Amino acid sequence: MPSISKVITLIAFLSFGIFCSQAKQHPMERLGENLFTTFKTNDFNAFYQHSIFSLNETTFQAFLKDLRNKSLREDLIAQHRIPFPPAVKTLDQKWYIAFKHNWREQWRHLVRNSSRDIMNQAFLPILNGAAEYDIQWKTTKLVASEVLLPVTWTNVGFEIKGDQDLDSGPGNPRTLFLDRDCTYRLRPDKLTYSKAFMIGLDKQDSEKAFDQGIIGNGSGEGDVLIRFGESTPNELHYFCPDQEGVGGNILIKNIDDTDKPNQRTDVLLTFSYGQPTRYYQIIIRDVVLTASGPLFCERPEWIGVVNKPLGVSGEVSK
Repeated sequence: MPSISKVITLIAFLSFGIFCSQAKQHPMERLGENLFTTFKTNDFNAFYQHSIFSLNETTFQAFLKDLRNKSLREDLIAQHRIPFPPAVKTLDQKWYIAFKHNWREQWRHLVRNSSRDIMNQAFLPILNGAAEYDIQWKTTKLVASEVLLPVTWTNVGFEIKGDQDLDSGPGNPRTLFLDRDCTYRLRPDKLTYSKAFMIGLDKQDSEKAFDQGIIGNGSGEGDVLIRFGESTPNELHYFCPDQEGVGGNILIKNIDDTDKPNQRTDVLLTFSYGQPTRYYQIIIRDVVLTASGPLFCERPEWIGVVNKPLGVSGEVSK
């Protein structure tokens, strides 16, 4: 199953805790729970319906046309072979032409992947990974379904996985969009060692750290777990208290707020099994929100056994 970035960088992505109550369950968390159930019940058909490959030609066209993602739009524009008219200068103008001329080609790339391809390359590897640990799915318990945000350190400071919005200017490329009632696990890599990651009400003032709904804020090591609620301000900031200008702003949105980009997001599943209890993880790669709900666009990844993660305490589903 080719990666959407290899076929076209845009469709390369198309190729292939602290948990909330059902009343306020975020679509990303619900997707994770549903996909875990497909593994537990060996239900490939349900698994397939949660993938980008389940879209038909009409729904794929609508999804691609309205895609609010600057990076992915620029990828498709770059592959437009015909020179744009001199009067066409803005990203929106170029997108209109590139989409009109190229969306069917992207659709053809997508449908080259058969359901058997998806089963062999995306579904069975998870079951095979579990089989190596002699896991009996019937007695597994999902304990966390979270959005995973890798964090690294570059020459300009913290960099968190996320796609830019269409109107992101050069001054705010590191804006982080987070939803209320969704659990996020920020995972700093080795490059962030000794760089404390802090969230607060001010761009740099550690005295104004915002700790409500956050575990590990400012610790400087290990995961940071976030779950914002109704009382969380609409805007916060992330920064390093020991170094100025290396962070960015955080815009907090409601679940049903459409004023935010279609970001490619990873969903991390943590489940328990056996006596004594051991913990295992699966990553659902590149999930995007569509009119049909969240759909994954890349192969899930079997991580295997892990130490008990920060914030994991109980059972989410049976």
